[in-house]
Amino acid sequence: MAFGIDLGTTNSCVAHIDDAGRAVMIKSALGEDTTPSAVYFESARLAVVGRTARNAALIAPDLVAQHVKRSMGKPKEYTFHGKPHTPEMVSALILKELARGVEENTGQVVRDVVITVPANFGVAEREATRRAGQLAGLNVLDLLAEPVAAALHYQAVTGTGTEARNILVYDLGGGTFDTTVIRVEGDDISVVCNDGDANLGGADWDAILVDYFLDQFTSTYPGLQPREDASFMQDLTIAVERLKEDLSSVQSGRHNVRLTGKALQVVLTRDTLEELTKKLLDETIAVTERTIETARTRGVATFDDVLLVGGMAKMPAVVRVLKERLGLTARQHQPDFAVAKGAALFALTRTIRPAGSGANGLRSVQDVAATTGMTIPEVEAIARKRVTTVVSRGFGVMSLDGRDPLALTDPVRARKMIVHLLPANTPLPEDTGPFTFHTVIDNQRMVAIEVWEQAGAMQSEELADNRKIGQGLLTSIPARLPAQTPIEVTFYMSETGLLTVRAVEPNSGRDLKFELQIGDLDKAGMDKARQSVADYEVSGD
Repeated sequence: MAFGIDLGTTNSCVAHIDDAGRAVMIKSALGEDTTPSAVYFESARLAVVGRTARNAALIAPDLVAQHVKRSMGKPKEYTFHGKPHTPEMVSALILKELARGVEENTGQVVRDVVITVPANFGVAEREATRRAGQLAGLNVLDLLAEPVAAALHYQAVTGTGTEARNILVYDLGGGTFDTTVIRVEGDDISVVCNDGDANLGGADWDAILVDYFLDQFTSTYPGLQPREDASFMQDLTIAVERLKEDLSSVQSGRHNVRLTGKALQVVLTRDTLEELTKKLLDETIAVTERTIETARTRGVATFDDVLLVGGMAKMPAVVRVLKERLGLTARQHQPDFAVAKGAALFALTRTIRPAGSGANGLRSVQDVAATTGMTIPEVEAIARKRVTTVVSRGFGVMSLDGRDPLALTDPVRARKMIVHLLPANTPLPEDTGPFTFHTVIDNQRMVAIEVWEQAGAMQSEELADNRKIGQGLLTSIPARLPAQTPIEVTFYMSETGLLTVRAVEPNSGRDLKFELQIGDLDKAGMDKARQSVADYEVSGD
């Protein structure tokens, strides 16, 4: 059995395919559909995950990790009970608790999984997510973009038929925002383009509301310093998050703010919420407009469906603003669960052996049918699904700017720039073919091939708008070659986003080929982190 996991910024959940061939949620150990993505390090051996952990932040905020998804792939470290923890290790503990809940509720051991990621996650974030699964003892079959997962589930439940349909997915979650244009035709689901912001989501709405409540309170009690009380701040954050959710269905709500014997009842209306956070919603519209324009250049001018995914997409303002500003009629499609359910469908496709092929560790259609209770035609229909995606961000190499006069006379001081070989939204898989660069000095015996990834919303040649993610060294170039000797660099990116880089000095045929390794953990580091995660007993109680 394979499972789909939506590893979210604020909440996570698991789904699988039931005996009727439907994607269904699996409840947590506490009987809930979702588990808050929070970890309370109660001791050096016990990690509590979920709602209890989030509530524990009220009394021990220094022992709780939350919103770690925003730090995936970044050099951040948490310390609990004197032990260092990376975002991957914290995420692995969340995954362990999700797996424990599945086993407790169904008796099934979780092994093969597909984990969803934001569409705009780069290779570092994706690799960190994959490592989190491995540290949790899971076999990560693949990573799947969240909007693609939602579209896959939407197609499965609506039976969109064989006619081509263009779908725009607006995915606003707790910590990230994506817009993705997807073309669905028969069994093929193809990403046309995507865009987004990995640091825009419900947590930002919460931060604005916390400031609003604090302003109201300190205006009444100017002598108090509530920001210095960590437990008070955590309590307020949880309260405004719940109030924000309530305002999707009611027009107003209130919260009693209390500190050191002082109290103030603050009323928040839906209109005030929308006014306070208008800038954030405008940012999502700007990204959506950019995505629509990119889709137009790729031949998609209209949309048959506009799907709203993610908990924050339940806000009434989202539907209204998309209609008023962009003329789009949007519909909510199981915003809290569509991603996990789509991942479960995709996970099943990754475990089925195509007819006539070798085993390769995969299961036959007949075996899957026998173990799931589905009919052979139902399994074959799922197995036929094909998902193709695009490069989430541009990738390139650092080069001297040939337009700078210093490039020939003083290359060390000359301007450096990024030449993007793989622009964002390039369909995968993609082989760029050779791009020709040149050595910069006579008798140059080696060349460092630095691979950089687009960091900003728009592609730019400026180093500040990109980040270095890896490198390789082409050595033993023949002596006595002059400056401007050509060096040919080729990028190949697989369907799953694995980037292979090849550099060749054509005169000698000297060749460098490497798969891009992301992150600082070597095998020994991974083994140590895996053991550290395994040493924890996880609980949702």
